[in-house]
Amino acid sequence: MTKKDKKNALLEIGTEEIPFSYIGPALKQIENFASKIFSTYGLKYGTLKTYATPRRFVLIVENIAEKSDDRIKELLGPSLKVAQDAQGKYTQAAECFALKNGGTLEELVIKTTEKGKYLSFIKKTKGEKTEELLSTIFPEIIKNMSFPKTMMWEESGFRFARPIRNIIALYGKKIIKFRIADVDSSNWTIGLHTCDNSKIKIDLPENYLLKMKNKSVIVDQKERREEVKKSMECVVENIGIVVPNEELVDEINYLVEYPSAVLCTFDKKYLALPAEVLTVCMKKSQKCFAVNDKNGKFSNYFIGIKNGASQYQEIAKEGYEKVVAARLADAEFFYHNDLKKGLITNIEKLKGIIFHKEIGTVYEKVERVKQIAELFNKEFNMQVDGITLEKAIMFSKADLVSEMVFEYPELQGIMGKIYALKLGESLDIALSVEQHYWPLSASGHLPSNKVAFLISLSDKIDTLAANFSIGIEPSGSADPYGLRRAGIGFVRMVMENLPDQDVGVAIEKVFEFLPESVKNNSKSKNAYERLLNFFWQRIENLLETEGYNSYEVKAVTNASRVNKLKALGTLQPKLNALRNAKQKGDFLSIAAVFKRISNIINQAQKQNINISQVINEDLLTDSTEKTFYTIVKKVKIEVENCVSKREYIKVFDKVLELKLAIDNFFEKVMIMAEDEAVKINRISLLNYIKNIFAEFIDFSALQYTQS
Repeated sequence: MTKKDKKNALLEIGTEEIPFSYIGPALKQIENFASKIFSTYGLKYGTLKTYATPRRFVLIVENIAEKSDDRIKELLGPSLKVAQDAQGKYTQAAECFALKNGGTLEELVIKTTEKGKYLSFIKKTKGEKTEELLSTIFPEIIKNMSFPKTMMWEESGFRFARPIRNIIALYGKKIIKFRIADVDSSNWTIGLHTCDNSKIKIDLPENYLLKMKNKSVIVDQKERREEVKKSMECVVENIGIVVPNEELVDEINYLVEYPSAVLCTFDKKYLALPAEVLTVCMKKSQKCFAVNDKNGKFSNYFIGIKNGASQYQEIAKEGYEKVVAARLADAEFFYHNDLKKGLITNIEKLKGIIFHKEIGTVYEKVERVKQIAELFNKEFNMQVDGITLEKAIMFSKADLVSEMVFEYPELQGIMGKIYALKLGESLDIALSVEQHYWPLSASGHLPSNKVAFLISLSDKIDTLAANFSIGIEPSGSADPYGLRRAGIGFVRMVMENLPDQDVGVAIEKVFEFLPESVKNNSKSKNAYERLLNFFWQRIENLLETEGYNSYEVKAVTNASRVNKLKALGTLQPKLNALRNAKQKGDFLSIAAVFKRISNIINQAQKQNINISQVINEDLLTDSTEKTFYTIVKKVKIEVENCVSKREYIKVFDKVLELKLAIDNFFEKVMIMAEDEAVKINRISLLNYIKNIFAEFIDFSALQYTQS
């Protein structure tokens, strides 16, 4: 079949306005399910594309074959014992099997399996016409879309994120007929709802995107996103530049079908407010973008994104400016009120804010953070001034009860910093109030000074220790308390700023500061061990994002776990040394050798053989093992010396060197000697070798990869 013989297919699900957060995940569902169901039906195609606007989900499948592939399927029937009688004639069970699958007794064959002989039938299914299959596939795609919340709006009880109002279903020029949610499929859709409710007829799938664009609907979300940015750049060309906000661009992209930028202004008196306040007010109230002037200073211009062509700009401008002005007036009131009250008066109010009903108030949390920060300051020799640290901690949560943060929670920390500076506090203290929440994401910025670092570290470990002690841990994709983010932030700060410290010992002491009700909670058992395991999972994830494969990471972290969370800064240098060594030697064979050593030791332990930690040189009866022991002792000293100097590449050189000696030892020496004392001594020698590297690398984790 030539490409000319193939046609394209189109499915558009026209709806009322879908929440923007639902759209991205729904597009992935459509793509994944469509790919799977086309494969299930044996229907070949060229390219599968998905698009979305606030009011439509679209699937375009290019170059679909005219029919599905012929399929051959082997069906296994009853066992031969049941299917044949003593004379070898087919029984009723065989007849039923043949009849059920549309075959005859003559078409049945005998198949030998691991469980014995069975009747088998080769069922051949001819390919079906594409248009017939699409009448099943398209409704299934719609039915299999899921959303955080759904609704019913008609008698059939069909559920969707928002009511479905029209469906386009085309294969070439032909309409694929079906009915779902009380809507019949057709070849028409609705244009931009704000200005054109007329029906748009689609003649061919390949003409859909252009026809919609001509009717002021940009269906392609990538093109629409670029249009959002382009339209904003055009309106500020002679004024300055748009303050970047990619997150808001993403949101706007799924709020409009045809973006048009509207340039607006607010009263210059509001420029006295902090830029962060102005930006949040405009974003939260009207999804508007801030604008800097040509000198890079915050201006009184802002941009709203209108849904539709550029007509009625003045009306839209007036609406944006009216709402933003009201919000800025409120913000000005909150700002001056907060400054009048100061931060000191807010601290006492934290006693009325519950951090968690089982853990206590935010005020009590701040008191624990003081204790933890004092501990960490001493344990890690941070040499941070105690008075500065205590004052910064005291102010760290004070803005939570400010009027501004009550109205705009996303400004927590930011307002604390601004208020602290305005009220005369030092830059270190002010930055700490904001940055103790950092990093705000897995790859976000870390705190920039020691004071902020200590408070952030202390705040996060208190949150984690307390939650783990009352049985709250992340599970699956659920993490309502943000513990994964806190864990990643804690680990990143330790690895980058405390690379040589024994953090595990300090963490264990943190649990002592928890309220008695938390420490005595029935779920607090093994909370410390569970938290350590949680941290190692975060560490492994971070290292894998750095480009190390999971086998390399496991080889290093498995060995390091015995030291809890000591010297985490050594993990990446060890991984780099491992990669270097893998290019020099055959690590698959090394892994096999150490696996053999582990198996012998494990078997001996199962037999309750008392493996000694000391090698009895008098029992080294064979010249080969005497020479081998001499080599091993030398390597042990050299490895310890290299590890202490962090010369990890040299450690792996010793591994390669020792591997040859181990091979020779296994070849010439019988481990399981008849003399019991000699046998135990030789097993102890193998254990001695294993322990040389036990806390450095787990070779068994490398056995499945050659990369």
